[in-house]
Amino acid sequence: MNDSRAGHVLGGREYGGVSTPAATAAGKRRASARSSRGAPPRRPKTATPRNATRRRPAARTRRITILSLSAWRLWVLVAAITAGALAITYFAWFRHSSFVAVENVKVEGVSSSDREQITSAVTQAAQGMSTLDVDASKLASAVNGFPAVASVTAHPDFPHGLTVEVAERRPVLIASDGDRQVAVASDGSLLPGLTLDGLSLPTIHVDQIPDAGRLGGTALDETRVLGMAPDPLRPLIEGVTTTSDYGIVATLKGGIDVRFGTASKGRAKWAAAAAVLADPKVTTLQYVDVEVPTRPAIGG
Repeated sequence: MNDSRAGHVLGGREYGGVSTPAATAAGKRRASARSSRGAPPRRPKTATPRNATRRRPAARTRRITILSLSAWRLWVLVAAITAGALAITYFAWFRHSSFVAVENVKVEGVSSSDREQITSAVTQAAQGMSTLDVDASKLASAVNGFPAVASVTAHPDFPHGLTVEVAERRPVLIASDGDRQVAVASDGSLLPGLTLDGLSLPTIHVDQIPDAGRLGGTALDETRVLGMAPDPLRPLIEGVTTTSDYGIVATLKGGIDVRFGTASKGRAKWAAAAAVLADPKVTTLQYVDVEVPTRPAIGG
């Protein structure tokens, strides 16, 4: 009976009580295969660097530092611009304020008979100016009506002083038309405000002296020649005239004529004449022809 029981059990395939290593391994493989067919595929794990977590705080710190530096630089730039604008505004106000206003004006260098008028004109023009902002063109315009004035130069004296130096035109000759005499500057400008007392200058005769302005024509050319004479020779000039043969002729003391031809290259011609006059070998001299200044000719 035991044998038939055993056969029945084996025929009904009841193996529940059998457990061997081979059966166990095979079962695990089948279970693994079933689970792998039904489960979604797994993604491979990515290795995480060990120092990744350490770098993130450092990068964040650098970003914060850069932002802080940028903000600081922006603040400095804004502060500098603001300070500069305030400084410019303050200086613009201060340079025209009453703290630096011109109050004391001194005019120097005027010797003509128009001295009082020139001084008054300059003083009035300086009113309202600042010692930090002197308007030189306004001062020059104030004396345009005075032919004796060649130029003006302003010297501010902080905080309220201003000295104006007047440069006058120097007379080189006296023009005479028989009725009146007027000093004449080297550019031909008439100097009616200049007194003739004490002046020792050559005299030229003209048909009529203009009421204002300057000489013209032959008289102007003669004046230009005398205006270019060197200072050491000026006291030696006794007169000037124009001839048909030799052009402009200046007569020196002792009766020596200097023949210029035209008024061009006047300084070079005077230099050539001065060299001849200073030559110790020249003992007798009646004229010096310097029409060609590089080849002066003498006679005597």
